[in-house]
Amino acid sequence: MNQLSKILALFLVKLIILLLVISPNVISAQRTSTSVNINRNGKTTISIKNGFGNNFSIEYQGDITLSDDDTDVVAISRDGYMEIKKSAFGNRRRVYIEPDNSGQLIKKYYVGSSQKDFDSEGKKWLSEILLEVVRSTTLGAEKRVDRLYKMGGSYKVLNEVGKMTSNHVKARYIKLLLEKDLKEKDLNSVLNEVADIDSNHHRADILKNNTKAFLAYESTTSSYIQATSSIDSDHHKADVLKRSIRDGDISDTQMKALFVITDDIDSDHHKASVLQEVLNKRTLTNNNLKLLITTAKGIDSDHHKATVLRKALETDGISQSVSNTLLASVENMSSDHHIASVFKSMVDDEMDSESLSNLLRVVEHNMSSDNHQSDVLKKIAYNQSLSGGSLNAYLSTTKDIDSDHHKAEVFKTLARKNFSNSELVQILEATTSIDSDYHKTETLLRFASEVRNEGTIVKDAYTRACKDIDSESHFGRALKAIQ
Repeated sequence: MNQLSKILALFLVKLIILLLVISPNVISAQRTSTSVNINRNGKTTISIKNGFGNNFSIEYQGDITLSDDDTDVVAISRDGYMEIKKSAFGNRRRVYIEPDNSGQLIKKYYVGSSQKDFDSEGKKWLSEILLEVVRSTTLGAEKRVDRLYKMGGSYKVLNEVGKMTSNHVKARYIKLLLEKDLKEKDLNSVLNEVADIDSNHHRADILKNNTKAFLAYESTTSSYIQATSSIDSDHHKADVLKRSIRDGDISDTQMKALFVITDDIDSDHHKASVLQEVLNKRTLTNNNLKLLITTAKGIDSDHHKATVLRKALETDGISQSVSNTLLASVENMSSDHHIASVFKSMVDDEMDSESLSNLLRVVEHNMSSDNHQSDVLKKIAYNQSLSGGSLNAYLSTTKDIDSDHHKAEVFKTLARKNFSNSELVQILEATTSIDSDYHKTETLLRFASEVRNEGTIVKDAYTRACKDIDSESHFGRALKAIQ
């Protein structure tokens, strides 16, 4: 053997040793892929690939009955059959089983293309492969779950589920177990197993289709919410949460946990859809309404956030604390359009002076659009009582409007309300912030009829406002209106 041949031989020996050492770990780390096909005649074909050529397939038709220890096939319905094939590292084995006319099973065993004696070799191989088959497929799942449950209740079934790698098979066994009359402890154990399923789809499918069972107890409801929080997909997480809101009687304490989970949803659309479902289906305490609004603050989209906040404002008996929380949620919105839409809904109902003053400060400092600012201020003038601190805040916000047209429109809306003499003087003095002689005159004329019926103090305030008009013709029109 020349030197090159020796080097190659040594390399191959080392490679084989390395593969023997790492192959079990590598194979177990491979993602198992399963394909299932069921044709019109009821024939089922299942192919499972575990990587590195360690693959097997099952083809069967009819009703298959396994032994109690899952090591043998004990019955197959008339005209049925079962075939199991496995290949590993080039080694191919196959078992074919079918009933004869009397129902007795005919079992054949093959290695490669050669048939071998079943009793001496095939029986042992079948007992070894069959447990792998039932843990990798849903073959005989209904009967296995029934048998395991009779032997040791939900513990026995879930112990078997823990030995499975396929999310699909795990989910099937858990769904069959949930058809039993499970107690609180059993349901908590099921939920712990559900949380270990890697597939968001299968995890969510179990949770949302068994809501009533899981929400029957306080402890299981908490476990249910925790299992839901472990779902990575925003779509699936929101779907489960909305189903639990619709179907379950969630306590106020558990509702807090629900908001924590909802806050973890990244998608603005899905987060908003969950919060809207809560508002549609549940009567909230002020504390939980505050939590909902705080959760809505984490929505980046002004559109989705405004939709939730407007819906929240439909709740009866909103406290001042809730109003302040809502204002805090609005402060990080950038769209004047959406801020205005929320505030116009908010001022439909009478607000206390402090809450209204806080709202006006947000309008002044967080909105830049003259049009939207004036829209909110006009709505406030129609629906709210303005006095004291709230009137001061209102006039400060009005004076902050750059457009004389929009500013004048706000003052004209105020002219429709009744104010005390001191408040009227305060308003007239604020009109001096209007730069345009035309708009200032048109604004003062709206107050003229009321001023004519008031005393000297109000008339003097009106006259001082007129003196701020540069145009003689406009000045004359405004002053003549109160004479």
